[in-house]
Amino acid sequence: MKKIVIATLLLAGIGYGIQSCSKTVEPVWMVYSEEGCLPPWAAKADYKTRNNLEAVLRADGIIPLRIKIKGDRDNSCETCDCFTGKTYHVQVDESQMSWMFYYGFGVEG
Repeated sequence: MKKIVIATLLLAGIGYGIQSCSKTVEPVWMVYSEEGCLPPWAAKADYKTRNNLEAVLRADGIIPLRIKIKGDRDNSCETCDCFTGKTYHVQVDESQMSWMFYYGFGVEG
């Protein structure tokens, strides 16, 4: 009987521990439209750009859930205020939206 009570308490403790570690995430897609003056994370290859962007965000405590890069860069853009055609889409938790605004991202939609 004692073993059953101990096993039940142990399983209940493990279940509580797993449940308390889980966090509800409210994902939001944020988008950044690249301009002629490239952002600091931009590289020639998309996979390097993705890694750079993730590193920049993580350095500030932002946890990107997913990152997508869409479009092709139009190199005819000679000024900083024209768009190159490339966009960066980052999915983050809703609580981190204000940090993404700091980097120039807006809510996708």
